[in-house]
Amino acid sequence: MEVILVIIVLVIVSIVWGRVHDSWWARKIGEEVGGQRSHDDQVVLLEKLHQLKEAGALTEAEYEAQKARILDN
Repeated sequence: MEVILVIIVLVIVSIVWGRVHDSWWARKIGEEVGGQRSHDDQVVLLEKLHQLKEAGALTEAEYEAQKARILDN
């Protein structure tokens, strides 16, 4: 029984850690989008953004908002 509880706690910690890490990347992308970027920079940011969306770290609305910010610069 104790082993099952330890496994459950580890799974929860792993999920939370993944979300925190993904949120950090989302903030990082937001900071990078703040200034003018070259076309290559935009492509890299869009790829990172897409990965975050696919990982479930961003909602569709958050994804579209960040994508618009990247493409507007």
